Amino acid sequence: MSAPIGHAVMGMAIARRSGVRSPLGLAAAAVAGNLPDFDIPLGMLLSRDPWKFHRKASHTFGFALTAGALAGLGGVVAAESVAGERDLVADAMRGAVIVGSHVVLDRLPYFPETNIGPSIFGLSLANWVIDSAQWALIAWLIWPRGQADRG
Repeated sequence: MSAPIGHAVMGMAIARRSGVRSPLGLAAAAVAGNLPDFDIPLGMLLSRDPWKFHRKASHTFGFALTAGALAGLGGVVAAESVAGERDLVADAMRGAVIVGSHVVLDRLPYFPETNIGPSIFGLSLANWVIDSAQWALIAWLIWPRGQADRG
């Protein structure tokens, strides 16, 4: 399981690697990386148990493909901006990959759970820090660098 910070930084790194440069597009990628966890507030609204719907339909590759493609087609995560010419197929694929990264991160082996510090949304503070550092490092490694990115 990954924490929201890990999902956000990986969504942004994937978007940036695929050509997204706009701050709005990167912010949208951070939200899209966390999109499958919308089931937690949904659980709070529809039931007393916030975890009732968690990791059910929203944590499937079918959901990731559909929701990500719709977000991409809507221009939420566009390469340069939401205006101008766009490649709708590339935008849909980009969105699907970003949302799908959530499912992949949640299925990867995780460091052993530690009970150091208070529990925040089911994870100890230590696990939030470890998870955030781990995915931030990986995001930094895949973030593109070079002369064209310094403008």
